[in-house]
Amino acid sequence: MTGPFSRPSVFTVAFAFACALAAASAHAVDVVVHPSVIVKALKTQLFKDRGRYYLQRPDRCSDPYLENPTVSFKQGRIFVGAHFAGRIGALIAGVCQSATEPSSIMISARPVVRSQEAALEDVRLEGADKPIVAAALQNLIGANFLSPLHIDLLESVRSLTAENKTAPYAIRVRALGLSGLSVQNEELHVSVNGTVEIR
Repeated sequence: MTGPFSRPSVFTVAFAFACALAAASAHAVDVVVHPSVIVKALKTQLFKDRGRYYLQRPDRCSDPYLENPTVSFKQGRIFVGAHFAGRIGALIAGVCQSATEPSSIMISARPVVRSQEAALEDVRLEGADKPIVAAALQNLIGANFLSPLHIDLLESVRSLTAENKTAPYAIRVRALGLSGLSVQNEELHVSVNGTVEIR
């Protein structure tokens, strides 16, 4: 994952060693992911247009977007808070009719595993400070709203176990996969299993 493994090489070695033990004993390693990891992934993959995530392609009358994402875990779901800004409108009789109502909003999603990637689905709009914004966003935020977000665990671990980061140890990730995601005690737990060689 983009954030949780960005630690000194000692952590990477320890993680790889834990994975190797897990593979040998046929048990998964439980990796705890903090909200900051999801925030970093959101900013890198979705909120990447000057810190904005556009809810639809901007046009003459509309440019609705979210900014400043925050993340928390509870009730088995990932909650993403953001500031809604921009305009929502339409061209009526050749004239733009649009409204701007900045508001704080909260959406939630269920974490899922797809192959070796973590993703979010079943997105719900939980609420907004302004009722008019909540009503307008119902048509813009669907169940697959955050589906473009993917965190590739295997690729992240491979990049962080490069020789220059783990010397004098040599670590080879032969296989690594996610076997489950769950929210427990306001933490996101990832079950990881695979095969790791350490020389």
